[in-house]
Amino acid sequence: MAENIGNSYIIDEFLLKKLPETPGVYQFKNKLGKVIYIGKAKNLKARVSQYILGTDSRQMVATLMKNAGSVEIIMTNSESEALILENLLIKNRQPMFNINLKDDKTYPYLAVTDEEWPRLITTRRLTKKLKSFRGPFTQVNLLNSLRQLIQTLYPLKYCSNRHPKGCINSQIGLCPAPCRKDADKEAYGENVKNTIEALQGKKWNEIEALIKERIDASVKVLDFEKAAKLRDLLTLLPDIRRKYSVEFSGSGAEDHFCFKREGDTLFAAAARYSEGKLMTLKSYSASGIFEEMSSWTATFLTSFYSGKETPDKIFLYPETLTKDEISAILQRKIRKTGETGGEILKMLQTNIGQNMRVFFNDSEKTNKALSVISKFLKTPVSSILCLDISTLYGEYNVAGAVWWENGKFDKKKYRKYKIKTVIGVDDFGSLREVAARLLKRWQENSLEKPTLLLIDGGEGQVSSVNSVIQGFVPVAGIIKDRHNVKGMELLIDGKGNELVLQNTAFAVVLKTIRNETHRFSITFNRELRKGKLELPFSKIKGIGRARENALLEKFRTISAIKEAGIQELTEIPGITMELAEEILKSFEES
Repeated sequence: MAENIGNSYIIDEFLLKKLPETPGVYQFKNKLGKVIYIGKAKNLKARVSQYILGTDSRQMVATLMKNAGSVEIIMTNSESEALILENLLIKNRQPMFNINLKDDKTYPYLAVTDEEWPRLITTRRLTKKLKSFRGPFTQVNLLNSLRQLIQTLYPLKYCSNRHPKGCINSQIGLCPAPCRKDADKEAYGENVKNTIEALQGKKWNEIEALIKERIDASVKVLDFEKAAKLRDLLTLLPDIRRKYSVEFSGSGAEDHFCFKREGDTLFAAAARYSEGKLMTLKSYSASGIFEEMSSWTATFLTSFYSGKETPDKIFLYPETLTKDEISAILQRKIRKTGETGGEILKMLQTNIGQNMRVFFNDSEKTNKALSVISKFLKTPVSSILCLDISTLYGEYNVAGAVWWENGKFDKKKYRKYKIKTVIGVDDFGSLREVAARLLKRWQENSLEKPTLLLIDGGEGQVSSVNSVIQGFVPVAGIIKDRHNVKGMELLIDGKGNELVLQNTAFAVVLKTIRNETHRFSITFNRELRKGKLELPFSKIKGIGRARENALLEKFRTISAIKEAGIQELTEIPGITMELAEEILKSFEES
């Protein structure tokens, strides 16, 4: 019988007999119990069976089920209730297979840091180290003006450094100098409180009165320069206030959305209007595996309004959610909803069309590449972690790991490793060490597992990694062609099968990933040895930092440079025949 832990079931041949035919939410978990996908259904048994029996042919579903170990269900009274619960659970748990919202730009926020002496900063990353924030700001001029205004009226510390005697900003009156021992913590705390309230839009009348009061005070002491600066801020205040309310859903603001779904991708365009005037318009794409448009729309809106205040009016096309559902999902009462139409809809559809053309132009190449790679390796490939070892004279041994997915590099998932157990030049040993460290974190579920581990190396390197990984993830290597045919390289699988890389889409993808990993690992190596190691050819006239880096990036190790021929060295831009001879001569003298 299927094991039932509350409403959680192990995925086996008995599972479908246990599921109810009622509306509700289902949550797939991996083998370590972490939720990796959340969905809602009108009929839980019918919907989950599509995943279990493999009748859902969407590309991401196969990868999902390969990772799934159990499913948890929550029954609801209606499909609408399931939709709202699904979205709230996604918001709280952020499963890896649910929606991933992307736009063409990350907008900045104004934020107050959470530290002993909080600061007002501009940031593009929201972290737990922030006490309060407001944004994102699509108008950078507004952000800068507002920051200047708040900092002038409620001054906070400018920098993150400590200056016990006070810095230049404190000397000219711009910073309250909390670094000094005699700093007034209570007064500083009041400024922090006022700053946060200003970000929340609660102090407009007080701000205007305070500026006028300080202008008068400056004039009385004949500080006309300061009075002029304050007067400039007072002049800007109506414009700042108007834009601030528009940017953050003040009176009269309304948002219009248009959605179009293609397979596992949702395309969207969003327009902000105020008093009938278009203020901003942006296009988005989002990946996910929702079945119904209402789920796509609900989760998109949650992602879209994360960190932002919502307006009173929201219009959708297609209109897949009711006013009550939108209000419940966003946890804020929406006054008016309806269907986006007319000229606004035409404009949004035009922007979506352009976004789709760009997306599929890139995606088509990526999908063709992944199709070839998956067919050759006989396993679905969607995300690639590429690993490269970098060393110099057998010292400063490091590894760089680069993450590639959906046609793009994800630098948040890049990893650096210092090799701890290997001495000297030993790529195989270094790879085994890093593979063991990766495997441990994958098994602990503390690091996301790729669908392919790609090694910058040949059969020996792949075998070394496979001896540790032992099939936990597929492993392949990318190597230069043994026959030295220019422009030809090879992809090799764990059984030694080879696929020639020519000037095709999949070859370009793999080479790009390999080259980025190579760059990343060499950069890490260079950071470690900076100022600690002098290269044999570094004193040759004509070999500067750029050519030194180019040599190391091409040959990877000093030994490889030493063993290279003059012809190979002259392939580096700027390396003449004479310089190549000098480089080889430097090894003889060292």
